[in-house]
Amino acid sequence: MVVLAEWEDEVIDLAKTAGSDYLIGGRSEARNRVADLAKRLVRPAGHPRLSPGRLRSTWLLWHLEASTRLPELCRAAGLQGFEVLSDLLPLVGPLGRKEELAELRGGAR
Repeated sequence: MVVLAEWEDEVIDLAKTAGSDYLIGGRSEARNRVADLAKRLVRPAGHPRLSPGRLRSTWLLWHLEASTRLPELCRAAGLQGFEVLSDLLPLVGPLGRKEELAELRGGAR
């Protein structure tokens, strides 16, 4: 499992409490165990439902904006190709013209 560095300590602590169980869903091997559990969560009025798909998209978008290389990102996400990312591309914030040109020329931002 790959998590952002800022969440590593928290995930490690959670893993210790889970023991040999999954962090979410205990011992369940069901493919949709996380989504099924998320559906049962009570949420405050006006708040969106917790969605594993939305969480995954947020993680992917973070990496696209951080310029994570696509081969490594796809491998970590279990993606077979780049097609899934095409829906997220319009959400990636634009670079300034100077940064854009520097990247296209092969320089650092």
